[in-house]
Amino acid sequence: MNDVTVRRLVRDRIADGRLPRNRGGAVSATNGTDEGCDACSTPVSSEEVLYRVAHEGFRQIRVHATCFAIWRDERNKMTSGLATLD
Repeated sequence: MNDVTVRRLVRDRIADGRLPRNRGGAVSATNGTDEGCDACSTPVSSEEVLYRVAHEGFRQIRVHATCFAIWRDERNKMTSGLATLD
């Protein structure tokens, strides 16, 4: 899946509450175990890095390393955009 598609999915999932918008939470990284990624819905294989994010108010989030970076970037864009409107 290309980055443009993942970015669109991540923005949609932040907007509808499936991914958190705010910062925070403990992050750990391990090898994947074929669990589905909460950002792109594809499995994270054992050859890939799986990020787990324990975020207050959400169940544990599981994402590929690339999806984690995209989520963090999109979340920061959305948060900084809100701050300038206040």
